[in-house]
Amino acid sequence: MIIFVKLMLLSNLFYKNIFKLLIIFSLMMSVSVFPQSAYAQENLVSSIVVEGNERIEKRTIINIADIYDGKNYSPAQINSALQRLKASSYFKNVNITLTNGILKIKVNENPTINSINFEGNTSLTDDNLLELVSSKTRQTLLISMTEKDADQIASAYADKGRISARIIPKIIELSDNRVDLIYEINEGRITEIEKITFVGNRKFSDTRLRGIVATKQAGLFRRIFQSDTYIEDRLEYDKDLLRDFYINRGFIDFEVSTSVELTRNKDAFLINYSLLEGQKYNFGKIIFDKTNVSLDLIDLNDLNDLNKITENSRYDQRKIKKLIQEIEIYLSKLGINFIEPQPIITRDNINQLMNIEIKFIETNKIFVERIEIEGNSTTIDEVIRLKFDFVEGDPFDKRKVQEAVDRIRGLGFFSSVRTTTREGSSAEKIIIEVKLTEKPTGSLGIGAGYNSSDGSVFTFNINERNFLGKGQTLDFSISSSEIEKQLNLGIEDPSFLGRNLLAGISFGQKSTTPALTPLKNDNVFIAPKFGFPLSRDSHLTVTYRYDQDKVKLTSESVVVSPLIKSDVGNKNKSALVLAYRLDKTNSVVTPSAGFKFDIKQEINGIGGDVSYQKSSLDFKTYSTFIRDDIILSSNVSSGVIIGDDADISNRFFLGGDKLKGFRNQGIGPVDNSYTGSDLNGDPLGGKFFTTINLESSFPIGIPEEYGIFGGVFVNAGSLWGLDNTDSGRIDDSRNIRAAAGLSIFWESAIGPLRFNFSRPIKKETYDVIENFRFTVDTRF
Repeated sequence: MIIFVKLMLLSNLFYKNIFKLLIIFSLMMSVSVFPQSAYAQENLVSSIVVEGNERIEKRTIINIADIYDGKNYSPAQINSALQRLKASSYFKNVNITLTNGILKIKVNENPTINSINFEGNTSLTDDNLLELVSSKTRQTLLISMTEKDADQIASAYADKGRISARIIPKIIELSDNRVDLIYEINEGRITEIEKITFVGNRKFSDTRLRGIVATKQAGLFRRIFQSDTYIEDRLEYDKDLLRDFYINRGFIDFEVSTSVELTRNKDAFLINYSLLEGQKYNFGKIIFDKTNVSLDLIDLNDLNDLNKITENSRYDQRKIKKLIQEIEIYLSKLGINFIEPQPIITRDNINQLMNIEIKFIETNKIFVERIEIEGNSTTIDEVIRLKFDFVEGDPFDKRKVQEAVDRIRGLGFFSSVRTTTREGSSAEKIIIEVKLTEKPTGSLGIGAGYNSSDGSVFTFNINERNFLGKGQTLDFSISSSEIEKQLNLGIEDPSFLGRNLLAGISFGQKSTTPALTPLKNDNVFIAPKFGFPLSRDSHLTVTYRYDQDKVKLTSESVVVSPLIKSDVGNKNKSALVLAYRLDKTNSVVTPSAGFKFDIKQEINGIGGDVSYQKSSLDFKTYSTFIRDDIILSSNVSSGVIIGDDADISNRFFLGGDKLKGFRNQGIGPVDNSYTGSDLNGDPLGGKFFTTINLESSFPIGIPEEYGIFGGVFVNAGSLWGLDNTDSGRIDDSRNIRAAAGLSIFWESAIGPLRFNFSRPIKKETYDVIENFRFTVDTRF
């Protein structure tokens, strides 16, 4: 009986579980077989109603929702339409309902921006800030965009050292769903850099390294210089500067990291550069390997002559680049294309040497299919194409492209010059794209200057360097000083007749009254000229010049030397002037290596009243000593006049900038038997002169951003040669004068200033010395 009961209970439990399982299975089958009817039943949209829209048309809203009457839509599709409307940024709120086939879209439009204003800004103007913000008037207001604009403005202030600047966007509601957007700005104070330190530097002092980095410590003139404000991106640039500085001095394993801290008062930054200098390496052997090319034109002796790198000298990667450039020029002159010199550098860690093997590799034969120029809305294509010394169809040469880019930049017409290349119609052809951004080329200038010997100078200048987009220069200038008044008008075309040929003409008038000579010379001239390059570094200019000179005494009662009085009168000069320049310097603006050589030949007597030849030459070299910022220069100048017709207005004079330590016209033959001059007699000039000047400029411990450097100089020269010495009464000997002194160079906010303090080493009793001289050349 008990067993029977137990069996009955078990059977009941079994049937109950079976029943539950059947119910669950039935539910699962209903969901899987009839999903659409359970969860996503589609409904017909018979009509669409749009409410709340004022500016945006109903059709536009329906198109954004992408729902149209007469079609069936599921709840998921209706929700997607709602999300599309919200994402359009036109509306504050959007609501969609579907009742009895009527789809109602109710919107609340975002307001439009009536005006954008800034309050509290002084260091950045409204125009500056308007360029930063993305929000614009007459556009829809987006809160997310105003917040991004506020961050953008804060970043701009941070770049100016105002990291505590706060920007709060405020909205003032107006009628017709319009708003005024106002950015309230609290600029805060400038957070300067209080101190810059270096850790790990053994070879170079902190002072030296502070001169390398672009970031500077706050100093006495902190209101003028902006490099003493903290800018995060500038630190990365500083690391690149330090890395280049060390690697170019042989420290090839150099590493640098930075750390920045705020002072306790959180009003200034402390910046530390941690350096790992590593070992210093020198150049090892430099060898050339041309086994990969089958050309006998490449002479190993010529390559060795091009190599100026000496074994065991300090390793400098710039010297390798320069050698590669010289080899590429050498190959180009030989007409060798598709051969590329590649330096292979191997380290000798035991001897701390860098061995250089230059291999000559044959490259793929690629030709220029086309040169495309973009961005030159004013400058005509021909002006730019003339800067390329190759044309379509010539072999492609990367070096020549870079040289062309440098020449285009040298025009001064463009703020940006970029080149890219792409494959042409075949793999063997390439298209060069030149992308330009033009900048203003005209200027209206008012200038002022001062010279401690000759007094003040005032200038007015109108200049257009790209006249009619043809690269022509049109110049009009007026200058006036105590000793000289001048008016000039000239025009030059550097690509005359569509060739690399300079043509121009200038004319004007000049009135000169030298301080030491009781004469006045009124001059009118006209001078057409032509010029053309002789090589990549040399240029020849040919000028014809016609002058009318009227020389007269400053006063009829003045007592003057008869040798000067004999030159009074009117004379016409007709001359051919040849000027040759060879420039091998490494920079047009601030040369520190190389040399310049100028020679000028003036031939008078092609018509006119006078006949003589006047020649002069100038040779100047630049080099560095110990450090790159210690620049040595030497300058030798000389001149000679052949002929008897050169009067006082055409002879050479020395002094001033040409011979420091002596006043303008302060040395040379002098007639001191008369009192026509307020100093040591009447200077007569000379037909021969020679000068030599040795000079050095160097930092003097003042932070580089102040632009103050020191210098020392020693110069010597002589001026002599007269056709008439009044039977030997005038001292016409080749007496050497010499002086030495100190200089202070200051790249000030008003222009470059130079102060010279000098003392004569050798002079004559009648010379006019000048112990102090400074010049100011300012333009505003």
